[in-house]
Amino acid sequence: MWEFDEAVEVRSGVVDGIESPEQFLWRGRLWRVCSVEARWVETAAWWERGVIGSGVGATATVAAGSSAAVGVLDADWGPQRAVYRVEAGCGRHGRREMFDLAHDPDSGRWQLERVSDR
Repeated sequence: MWEFDEAVEVRSGVVDGIESPEQFLWRGRLWRVCSVEARWVETAAWWERGVIGSGVGATATVAAGSSAAVGVLDADWGPQRAVYRVEAGCGRHGRREMFDLAHDPDSGRWQLERVSDR
């Protein structure tokens, strides 16, 4: 398994009856999603990232009773994101691989996190 932290372009659609990534462009190659193996939601680790809205890389103290949401996945991501583990192939007869694609619903950004070959 390889770890990545790369932005990808994604076209969403319905795969296996689930609204999910349908195709994505990674390193100049178009990958077609064949199946969705899993989907989950990750929340931010508040102790690692500070307070939402406090600025890039800033930390802040939240007063008791404050309604501020605590934590972000990084400076540009919201407090939670959906992660899709998909099997995708490239080219007509290309090999298939497993990808973890993360989606931030607040910004609409997609990111490739992991790749493992079958």
